[in-house]
Amino acid sequence: MQEATLTCPHCQHAGKHELHPFLDLNKHPKQKLAILTDSLFTVNCPSCAKQFTVLHELLVVDEKQHIGLLLAPQSEVRELDGDGIGRQGLQSYTLRLVSTAAGLKEKILLLDSNLDDRTIELCKLYLTMYLQKPDAQLYFAEYQTQTDKLLFSVLDGNGALEGSIECEDELYEQLLQTAQQFPLKPGFFTAVDQRWAYEHIRNSADR
Repeated sequence: MQEATLTCPHCQHAGKHELHPFLDLNKHPKQKLAILTDSLFTVNCPSCAKQFTVLHELLVVDEKQHIGLLLAPQSEVRELDGDGIGRQGLQSYTLRLVSTAAGLKEKILLLDSNLDDRTIELCKLYLTMYLQKPDAQLYFAEYQTQTDKLLFSVLDGNGALEGSIECEDELYEQLLQTAQQFPLKPGFFTAVDQRWAYEHIRNSADR
């Protein structure tokens, strides 16, 4: 836990609040649900009783699967050396860097579904071209095992929900081979998102 003084944007009341800079998904299953429901980043003001959101740097690890997710709000960095965050034993982990709560939730959902996030980003790129909406943001929502389909939420350029789109599991399996050709730097937290997918596909085409 880390104590911080936060100011309510509604009434300007300043009060103490405990932040969570580190979570192990296996040891804190309730905190995992708190991330997925946004309650981990929601503060209830004791003065006006209104709620507000506070995003803060958070390292989430799954020690069984050796995966680390670093939430760095509003960060424009695409790679971050794992040795620089003051946490030992991450050299053998698969490390990902996200800048939003939505991005963090998506990585956790993919982890639960045992899906490769690099392949998912390539699927998003394909679906975005199909939609003919280059500004659309896609987020993985569900793996429908009964129909072998992947479901994605579609957001517009302002982050408003527009609807959903799905793709066949067969597309995922095809793109998995492509994704495995794009190695990541060991020991570095890397932002694997739609921008990552576009840059790697473009670089591959230029070769």
